[in-house]
Amino acid sequence: MSLVKDSSIYLIGELSSKCIPFLLLPYLSRKLGVEGFGELSYYQTLLALFVIFIGLSQDGAVARYFYVYGKRSLNIVVNTGYAYTFCIGGIGVLFCWLMHSEIMFYLVLSAIFQVFLSVQLSIRQCQKQAIPYTLIQISSTITNALLTILMLEIYGTELVEKRILSILISNILVALLAYFIYRKGSHNKSFTFSQYKAAFLYIIAFGLPMIFHHGSFFIKGQLDRVFIFHRFNESDLGLYAMGAQIASILSVFILAINKALVPYLFENIKKGTVTLSKLHRWALYSFLIVPIPSLIAQIIPEEWLLFFLGEHFLGVKYYTVIFLFSTALTIPYLFLVNYLFYYGRTKEISFCSILSTIIYLSSLGGLIFTDVIYVPYASILGALGILPVLYIITKRAEKNERATY
Repeated sequence: MSLVKDSSIYLIGELSSKCIPFLLLPYLSRKLGVEGFGELSYYQTLLALFVIFIGLSQDGAVARYFYVYGKRSLNIVVNTGYAYTFCIGGIGVLFCWLMHSEIMFYLVLSAIFQVFLSVQLSIRQCQKQAIPYTLIQISSTITNALLTILMLEIYGTELVEKRILSILISNILVALLAYFIYRKGSHNKSFTFSQYKAAFLYIIAFGLPMIFHHGSFFIKGQLDRVFIFHRFNESDLGLYAMGAQIASILSVFILAINKALVPYLFENIKKGTVTLSKLHRWALYSFLIVPIPSLIAQIIPEEWLLFFLGEHFLGVKYYTVIFLFSTALTIPYLFLVNYLFYYGRTKEISFCSILSTIIYLSSLGGLIFTDVIYVPYASILGALGILPVLYIITKRAEKNERATY
């Protein structure tokens, strides 16, 4: 019962934290316009890239340490990770100062405190503190939204910079509050230099390989915006990014449903009531569902979207329809990849991620030199291209499992 209760709390927090930015879209679209939204999307892409290198997957390192070694010396991993983030982030801040780039300065600082916040969330999740986890998550989202509205109402110029500054202030406030609460409830213990050294090597050993994993997701989810920003213009990127943003709400629901169903799926795989052939059948049947969100979006009059976003976003429906289709292709993917997760086939999963990235990059590399309206098809080609490979890999995994038993 506790598992169901905690899962429900996490699910509510996840949906709430994703819905608030979505509800903020009409405000941002009218305040920033198409060009401003495109510029904001570009800088948020850079923020995501900075987090990968400044954070080095510390939230994952903390989670693994807790599950393997317990919480007795968790402080040393948390504090050592924070020290690494300060050092690498400090180098980034110095570089921004030398380049006289104020907005990049905000982005690097925001990345530092976003890493701190993600670590604090990871600690709560490890300790099964579902309510504190959700409160931190929702507090961050609400603070972010309120500060954005406040900043954009007070200032009339450089609004994109003010939006980035709002993100920074929100990250600082919530991350520091969460850290002080954590420190108050944790056991303060002194550690030796060799222990700090071991903790640092642990973080590096865990985090460096994860750069490739997160880099793969960054390439497939963010790199197109960088190319569009430099190849076309901010207005094109604004329409493109807005279409992707609207379609992302479908991803939230798909992943939330997947999170709820995975325990039952794994349980039935273990019992033998769900076999790979069934999963293959379900994945095939799910292709009947894949076009439905796009068809619904196609039927909806574009005037409704323009009423929601503003008249300047004429043409956003086209991108929304395409991104909804590519997002829906996650459904057959999850049916197949969950089978590999159950048997711990991490190498095969990593191979699929890399191969999917290669397919996506090849498609993007060709389409970026045509017209911006064709660029979204790279996401469809990347999602479709990996499915036959996953089918073959799951068949091989099944044979290996049978040979083992």
